[in-house]
Amino acid sequence: MNFTAKLKNDLLKSISSDPTKKQERFAFLCALTKMRGGIDVYKKSISLTYELDSAEDVTNIAGMLKEFTAGETFFVVDGRKGDKTPKLQIKDSYANDLLKEMSLSHFEDGKFVFDDGSEFIENTLRSNTFQAYFKGVLYGGVKVQFPDDEYPNYCLQIFFSDMAFCEKIINVLADMDISTKVYERKSINILQSRNSNDIGDILALAGAVDSVLELNNIIAKREIDNEFNRQSNLYMANLKKAVDGAQKYLQAIEYLQESGTLERVDEKLRKVATARAEYDDASMQELADKLGMSKTSLSRYLNKLLTMAEERKNGRK
Repeated sequence: MNFTAKLKNDLLKSISSDPTKKQERFAFLCALTKMRGGIDVYKKSISLTYELDSAEDVTNIAGMLKEFTAGETFFVVDGRKGDKTPKLQIKDSYANDLLKEMSLSHFEDGKFVFDDGSEFIENTLRSNTFQAYFKGVLYGGVKVQFPDDEYPNYCLQIFFSDMAFCEKIINVLADMDISTKVYERKSINILQSRNSNDIGDILALAGAVDSVLELNNIIAKREIDNEFNRQSNLYMANLKKAVDGAQKYLQAIEYLQESGTLERVDEKLRKVATARAEYDDASMQELADKLGMSKTSLSRYLNKLLTMAEERKNGRK
């Protein structure tokens, strides 16, 4: 199961079935209707159709809808043109009454009233049901990706067909210090965040506890992996530096040996040269310890050998 599917399962699971939480379930349905509900009007007939992700989700949503309408909900799968998207449909006065209660477009006194639901979202902010409402927003339009073997980044997107509604959600999140960006793609507006902390706050705001925990585990693991990689890279860099430095001295010592110069230097210097050649993989500190001298003194002796070899190569004796 991908991260988006897991998140949607988490959202549905987190909706309380407590009879006293009825308004929270209604807030969820209102947001879902705004995000995924299609309103079809023919003359004075109206129907409300939800396009959902799975037959299981249809069953769950239908159970919630039955709390708020006495009409029958129809499970529809339209097989035409290969469309197998499971749909849930409410018709006629039942659909109209539900849409009116949600402050969405409906018939009233024989006239069609256009309404965007802005009044309802304002009410959720005042009545502390916004979390449930936001669950519906996420369920209805979210796509989330956490880093894995195939995708290296964090990315949360919410797809809106209504730009004004998208801006309303952006403003609500901004008031909570959650930063997002919006992009337009044809007729779709995409609210997006690639910041793991902001994504975590968005998921927490919707009460998606399991998804927040999974995200935090991924963040922690990546931090551990990144620290390991930094330490490993530092170790390899230092090792390369040490090997390159030792090789430089070994080449100088070999040249001095072949030219006979090493036989004429003082005993201390010759002892350092012999030790460097014998313990060619030892670090400077390890070699200094073997010779019973400081690292600074060892470096001075080795650099003297290096200078002697360079002078010999340049014709200076």
